[in-house]
Amino acid sequence: MNTSALESLATASRERLIEMSVAAIERKMADPLLSDADRSRLTHAVDKHAEAGGNRVLGAAKVVAYSWFNRLTALRYMDAMGISGDYGVVTPAEGSGTGVPECVQRARGGDFDRHIGEDVRARVAQLLFDNRDLDAYVLLLREYFTSWHQVMPGVFPEADDWTNLVPPTDLLSAAESVRADIVVAIGPDESGRMDVEVIGWLYQFYIAARKKEINESKAKIDKDTLAPVTQLFTPHWVVRYLVENTLGKQWLRAHPDSVLREQFEYLVTPAEGQEDQGLAIADPEDFRVIDPACGSGHMLTYAFDVLWDMYVEAGYPTRQIARLILEKNLHGADVDGRAAQLAFFALTMKAVEHDARFLERIERESQRGGETSWRGPRIVHVESVELDELSPAEIADASGDGVSLGISQLIEQLRHADTYGSLIRVPAGASALFREIARRIDAGERQQLLGGADSEDWLRAADMCEILEDGCYTTLVANPPYLGMRKAKDPLKRFANKHYKRSSTDLCTMFIERAASLAQRRGAIGMITMHAWMFLDSYRELRPWMLSAMSIDSMAHLGTRAFDSIGGEVVQTTAFTTTNASCDADRAGVYLRLVDGRNEAEKAQLLREAARNNAHDLRFETSASTLAVIPGRPIVYWASQEMLDAFATGTPLGEIAPAKQGLATADNERFLRQWFEVSADRSDMRVRDREDALASGARWFPYNKGGQFRKWWGNQDCVVNWESDGYLIRSFVDSESGKLRSRPQNLDFYFRPSVSWSKVTAGAIAFRSYPKGFIFDVAGTSLYANALAKNMEILALVNSSVAFNVLSMIAPTVNFEVGQIAAIPCIEPGNFNLAPVERLIEIFRTDWDARETSWDFARPPYLRGGHSLLQDAFDDWYRRSCETAEEAQRVETENNRYWADVYGLAGEVEVDVPLSRVSLTYNPRFAFAPTKGAPERSEEEYRWLHYQRSARELISWAIGVTMGRYSVAVPGLVLADQASSLDDFRARVAESRLEPDDDGIIPVTGGAFDDDATRRVKAVLRVVFGAADLGDNIEFLTRCLAVKPGSSTAEFVPPVIPADPDRALEDYMAKSFAADHQKDYSGRPVYWSLESPKGTFRALLYLHRYTPDTVGQVLTKYAAPFVDRLKAESEAIGRERDAVMGDDKKADRERARIDKRRAEIDATIAEVQGFIDSILQPLAQRRIHLDLDDGVRINRLKLAYGWRTDLADLPQPAIGAATAAIKKEIEKDLKWARKEAAKNNAWWSER
Repeated sequence: MNTSALESLATASRERLIEMSVAAIERKMADPLLSDADRSRLTHAVDKHAEAGGNRVLGAAKVVAYSWFNRLTALRYMDAMGISGDYGVVTPAEGSGTGVPECVQRARGGDFDRHIGEDVRARVAQLLFDNRDLDAYVLLLREYFTSWHQVMPGVFPEADDWTNLVPPTDLLSAAESVRADIVVAIGPDESGRMDVEVIGWLYQFYIAARKKEINESKAKIDKDTLAPVTQLFTPHWVVRYLVENTLGKQWLRAHPDSVLREQFEYLVTPAEGQEDQGLAIADPEDFRVIDPACGSGHMLTYAFDVLWDMYVEAGYPTRQIARLILEKNLHGADVDGRAAQLAFFALTMKAVEHDARFLERIERESQRGGETSWRGPRIVHVESVELDELSPAEIADASGDGVSLGISQLIEQLRHADTYGSLIRVPAGASALFREIARRIDAGERQQLLGGADSEDWLRAADMCEILEDGCYTTLVANPPYLGMRKAKDPLKRFANKHYKRSSTDLCTMFIERAASLAQRRGAIGMITMHAWMFLDSYRELRPWMLSAMSIDSMAHLGTRAFDSIGGEVVQTTAFTTTNASCDADRAGVYLRLVDGRNEAEKAQLLREAARNNAHDLRFETSASTLAVIPGRPIVYWASQEMLDAFATGTPLGEIAPAKQGLATADNERFLRQWFEVSADRSDMRVRDREDALASGARWFPYNKGGQFRKWWGNQDCVVNWESDGYLIRSFVDSESGKLRSRPQNLDFYFRPSVSWSKVTAGAIAFRSYPKGFIFDVAGTSLYANALAKNMEILALVNSSVAFNVLSMIAPTVNFEVGQIAAIPCIEPGNFNLAPVERLIEIFRTDWDARETSWDFARPPYLRGGHSLLQDAFDDWYRRSCETAEEAQRVETENNRYWADVYGLAGEVEVDVPLSRVSLTYNPRFAFAPTKGAPERSEEEYRWLHYQRSARELISWAIGVTMGRYSVAVPGLVLADQASSLDDFRARVAESRLEPDDDGIIPVTGGAFDDDATRRVKAVLRVVFGAADLGDNIEFLTRCLAVKPGSSTAEFVPPVIPADPDRALEDYMAKSFAADHQKDYSGRPVYWSLESPKGTFRALLYLHRYTPDTVGQVLTKYAAPFVDRLKAESEAIGRERDAVMGDDKKADRERARIDKRRAEIDATIAEVQGFIDSILQPLAQRRIHLDLDDGVRINRLKLAYGWRTDLADLPQPAIGAATAAIKKEIEKDLKWARKEAAKNNAWWSER
């Protein structure tokens, strides 16, 4: 099946149909000839489906679009099956070449389908005669819909359905037509067979855009967004595994010699010697199968196939089987009415697939007159219904047997059925009770209350309750919705906490608990869910209940990449089957570890291989009692005996060093900064404790926020506003409720030394040592031992491969919670040597401080050694970087080996550390590791990539020296306070070999000024490396800047010396420096580039030297003189033109050349002068005040747009206008700031 083509069809069709439907509804409502009845129906529909904001008819248009897409795809499927009618309803006749549906083509010749009545035939003929082909086709479609409505009422509407009033206008289009696209995309496979699975794929792809829209909005999920955001089509091989190991197994217990056994490729053989408690079902009519979250019915359609084979094997006449399956065996429920329609259709098509004359018999029955017993597949749309309260006396009277327990609660929950769905528990007898109430209303025996429920409401409730009644099903299979309750709104969250407390963390786990009440005792349950419940601490109450209330028969642990349609690491899943009965704790289930499969095909193949091979390497047999050894009972079925012994004998890490969650500010943009954003004189990086911090009077303090994968030391780049002992954070309340928004927890651990890790990581976990002085974040969770030496020992353990293996079992997700880290078993080593871990900390600390984004940065590391040639300096730095990385690799490997010996796991855990995993910033193999699947880089490529980064960093440092942020004379920061001046520099640097720029402004104009950026960089190189080799050093520097990494399609080629090195340096400063600086400074740059729209004029500013006069200085000292120079050049060129003599062609060509050159200069003058007039001069006049406490994000916006409360924003940003990466970031920041302001959360200073 070509799912890519289906995805393209669904995506394009949705957009086009919605667009057409909006126009059609607006056109129809404006039509004065529209009947009153039709106008009323259409207006009611628009009002019912109206969405907040935007186009009033858009909500109704989306309903129309999907309804028509649903019908057209259904009719195309039926056309291909040959069951839609006498002629193709949406499909052209084979070989016609016209693209017109066959039924229209036939009607033009007076030949009509048997479904079309005489009156409609006459009207269609007249419309065709009048050349109103579209109206004729719509009339034919309405007649087909009416005909098929009797058989499939959920799919095809009645004739007067309001959506029929606004059909797609392109149905017969010769150019672009959704109908024609559907015809092309849906058809038989190579064997000529139609696969109803196509319907499910189309549904998933159709709602994908809506799902993405909801997810990106970050809004809490409610009844309107629940269905689209939780839909996920289940791969067929997973469906087979679930059905064959539940329904199939129940049949095989009663028929051990059945030929079906060989057809069940995914049937898992049980562990030997185990008692089998599951149901054995001999008669296929005794099966009652439900999918309580059926979606488009994929589970049920395969169950249909299996049941069909069972009936055939049992000897039933084939003409009876399909109806028996649909009316007795299969049941489904879903909160999405559209999905329920598709499930109804898919099952009906399954019946036709196995019994070609099935629909004929149903159709004949419906045409005989009188009542028909056909109700269709037992699929119910779970929707909200408002019922009247029933008194105990009325319940007792109507039910006859006194059913009363839970009825009031059921009636209340049905009011939110579109949210709770199949989680609503239904007591026995509720359906019969509601049907009796409906009968009494119709018979006049019960008065209908004004505004109360009518008989139809009670019957809808009865239909839902009939499907959802507790304890009715022999077999349950499901891929339930995945939704963390943190993303959900009330009433769903409140319902979960009240009725599914142990499983309330996620919808999918609530469905696991619900499955136990829907299924009979000893019934079979098969589900695919997210695998988080197997390990996370938030499910610690669910796991013991599951292991005691039901028996896990088999599990296919899939991990990531089990759904090719969503790709990547998005969802990690597990599929499992259980018997709904408690079992002996020593009974072993069979677990298949398929997490390493790279895609669906690999996982499916591994599953087939391991299912029946008891000796397969991926097959494990584990009992509940074995799992009980580990705290919290995570389902770590693959744990070796040695690992289990470690849990049994070791001390939980949390008992040795408490694991703590830190501060949750509730608004990081308000309270957190990168350390270099703020004024150094308002920061204190060396406090000892809270008292010391309070006494310091500082506002900003080091903040451990987790961060990227990095071991031993680092990720020290954030500060938090903890002024006055965190007064602002500790009093940060919701303006409406008055409730505290922030969560300043575990305050006694603030500023203490710790071992910390990032709570969320995309790959392996990494632990780091943090010294005194840090507050820690909720995402920078930390361990606190009583002694520094113990901290070092713990750091060595948790960074070892032993701890990695432990955590891969108890926390195999992207989240590493406090409880999981605290559960690591610690075995006390006999003699622990601190020296290796201290050396690793030293290596990683030195590496971290080698970058200027560290607050302990002194000077670039390649300036060591006194080299005069830049190439020698970079080469020496590359060599030292590699040697340091190799030393760290050796020490980390020895640390792994040490702990593997302590735990007795030397043969089980990997001790060797790949060089590419030594997480040093300047380790080339780590920093420039190829992306997954890309070829390995050569030694030469690693070397040049390292050179390139050094070159960029050198230029950044040189700009810093020019601005006064650094000095060649003293290490570390110099000017880093707000509005720092040249006098401040001189006060701190007594003797400087290179004075900073006097005004803190560096023009980037290709050498038009003496203090232009390229000249300033050269001046720094001249002082540091000497004047003699300046030319060679510029050549090498620009060669490094030109490095282009290799790729899968192109091998790496070392760069050559640019033809004009000076021009190459100018180009870098103009086009790349600002973007590189922004990236290196994590989107919070301290050097900002004022730029004309095309970048002809640029000037760099240093945030910490900015004053309200700075922009005026840019204008008067640089921008205006730059224009004057250009004007003088233009005038000189004019004089040059005047000097050209003669009327011959040569003279004409020379004048044309000069004219072209002058026109280019005049265009440049116009660009820069326009920038001055519209942006720079107004900005200078506004004298914008910045407050470094507000951070770069706000301050850059203030200056870029000239923010003043009394004036409108500038029309274009003054900063980064010609640099795409800067412009994009500023636009993103502006969008964010406007949202904050709209929420009345504009916390920044304003003037």
